[in-house]
Amino acid sequence: MAKLKDLVNVNINSDVIQIQGADIPIKFTMETFAHIGDNYKGGYTKFEKDMNKMLSSKNTKLIGGNVTIMRLLVYGMVRSGGTECTLEELENSIAINELVSVYQKALSIFAGQNFQSEDMKRIKSGKK
Repeated sequence: MAKLKDLVNVNINSDVIQIQGADIPIKFTMETFAHIGDNYKGGYTKFEKDMNKMLSSKNTKLIGGNVTIMRLLVYGMVRSGGTECTLEELENSIAINELVSVYQKALSIFAGQNFQSEDMKRIKSGKK
């Protein structure tokens, strides 16, 4: 019997971010939805809507709600990557000069997935 890892890239949703010189594994999986949804007012569906709105803006600035969106995306991906931490621990560990590279890496994985809220509704309802 064939192994999945021999047929496809099983790490397509995985990468690492650098925090204080250390490689921190990140993943974007179904588990990420739960980590984000548990911490975002309105849950994951609202998060994704706000994320898409932020990304559709011509000039995205890391202020206000955009910072919240980005830090929760990174948090969800760090937790899904296997690192146990609180949102506050993660937030306090990333130096200002690391923010852009950390956010860019998380966004590149997120954008590659392009999940839509309709997909999430189908998954939750069990409809195909």
